[in-house]
Amino acid sequence: MNVRLIDTSILLNLLGVPGRCQDAETVKIEFDAAIREKDTLILPFATIIETGNKIAQIRGERKHHIAEKFTEYLKRTALDEAPWSCASFDISNEDLFFYSEHFLDYADKSVGMGDLSIIHHYEKCKELLPVGNIMIWSTDQHLSAYKEVNVYKHRRRR
Repeated sequence: MNVRLIDTSILLNLLGVPGRCQDAETVKIEFDAAIREKDTLILPFATIIETGNKIAQIRGERKHHIAEKFTEYLKRTALDEAPWSCASFDISNEDLFFYSEHFLDYADKSVGMGDLSIIHHYEKCKELLPVGNIMIWSTDQHLSAYKEVNVYKHRRRR
């Protein structure tokens, strides 16, 4: 199984958010390929929050159209009609301890809480899902570096 965690940068390109969709053509081609290959696409909740924030910051009349498109994505996700599923890991006390122990180091590297939560979710997917290849699908270099092949060969047995 190939797993892709979708970063905000990908969703912004798919939605055509002005000033944040410079890679739209490449992203759409890769998106079509991921669907064709039946990759498992996971939409982390942080991506939903960050995308909504970016849409709310759009100036002008395009905001309404893009917001409508985004809400349609959310509805289709809720109805299991979207090509991705929403990440459904609950935040536990263990997760909160993880964030409290790691956020300072990431913040010093200009990596925000949303990205840290996507990275943490990536690590949890490696542990909990039967994956072959896994990646954070992003146009941002610091997130796109999270990519591994043949993960199932390296997983520890519990």
